[in-house]
Amino acid sequence: MRKAAIIFVYFLFVRVAYILLSGFDTCQLCADCGWINMLSERVLAGNFDFDVGRFIVSPFYNIFIAAHKFMFRDFWSIALIISQLALSSLSGVYFYKLGKLLFNEKQALISTLIFGVFPLTLYWVHTFCTESIFQSLLIISVYFLVKSVESKNYRDLIISAVIYSITFLTKSHILLYSPFIALFLFLNNNSLKKWTFPVLYGSISLLFTLPFGLFNLYHHDQYVLSSNGSNFQIYMGNSDYGYRLVVDVPPSESEEYDHLMMMRMSYFNGKIDNEIMKKPQAIKQSEYLDAAVNWIKKNPQKFLELKIYDLGFFLIPGVSFRHHSFTNWLFSFLISLPIYILGYIGIYRCLKSDFKKHFFSLGLFLSMLLFSVIWFVQNRFRTITIEPIYILYSGFVLSTLIEKIKTVNKSD
Repeated sequence: MRKAAIIFVYFLFVRVAYILLSGFDTCQLCADCGWINMLSERVLAGNFDFDVGRFIVSPFYNIFIAAHKFMFRDFWSIALIISQLALSSLSGVYFYKLGKLLFNEKQALISTLIFGVFPLTLYWVHTFCTESIFQSLLIISVYFLVKSVESKNYRDLIISAVIYSITFLTKSHILLYSPFIALFLFLNNNSLKKWTFPVLYGSISLLFTLPFGLFNLYHHDQYVLSSNGSNFQIYMGNSDYGYRLVVDVPPSESEEYDHLMMMRMSYFNGKIDNEIMKKPQAIKQSEYLDAAVNWIKKNPQKFLELKIYDLGFFLIPGVSFRHHSFTNWLFSFLISLPIYILGYIGIYRCLKSDFKKHFFSLGLFLSMLLFSVIWFVQNRFRTITIEPIYILYSGFVLSTLIEKIKTVNKSD
């Protein structure tokens, strides 16, 4: 308990120091803040329709902000920052606990110390968007998921399923992880629990989708698990817009680049974008998918080139050099490179020695690989989803290397 308190304070201290020293405000780093704030105002007015045009947004964070506005009135923004800081610091405790479950205490501590100061996580900690909350919830959910197969305890499984449900109601791309969770539970249980654990986990997750799903079925003729934006993401990532955003990026001072950053997709994709936008959600999403498929058929060479770039951006650490200054790219690359190299080595070694136990990490990697290559490569999604796992396994490899160096020095 004492160690958990120390880790919590360590994470909190680093995050408060970052907020005070960074100079970034609560919305400067994320363009989503505007419509997130608008949707929270809808909630306060009793309106839970989160249709923002191109898709329906995941509900949890909008409701989370609205609750802070309702309870803390004029001080809601300070209260929201405190809530995000507290949850991020708590996730540090569960990150350490997860490390202890998988490795030993020393290896878990090394990983936790690194994660506490990892700049690309700190970046989002007080920003009013879903990133920090999502990452914190995911870490806690994964801890209880791994613990459930160690303890064979339904309580741990239920806790993981409940938190995972809130996680995908915050950011829906993590739904791609669902089949891997089921397979992880199947691989790591015997007899009846091999079946009851995945079924119970899935049932709880589906149960959490009911209120929002039924609301949208009534209002939009479409049952929405969290967000229905997956087909829009495929369209965005497989179109002329996506190609210009990733491969053929216009100069940063040009009018084209401004259109790109403002997501004026009709400028690049033509009238089809405006035509689809006019249609109801029940029709719109299937038409986005059709538009993406048609673009792929007409542009096979561009599509192949785009997918190679997507894969490269997913595997190579740091922010995108296409959209950030050279200094920021170089800093993020140099900070992240050791984490990535050691993380890849650690995941490989652990899967080789105990595939079943560490399959959850492979599942997260594959789900993010699918999202980044098939849908739309976005480095911030990678940062909040898979990079904590890289850090976890890099701490394991780093600790092993330190022990080997100590052994060699003693023998000399």
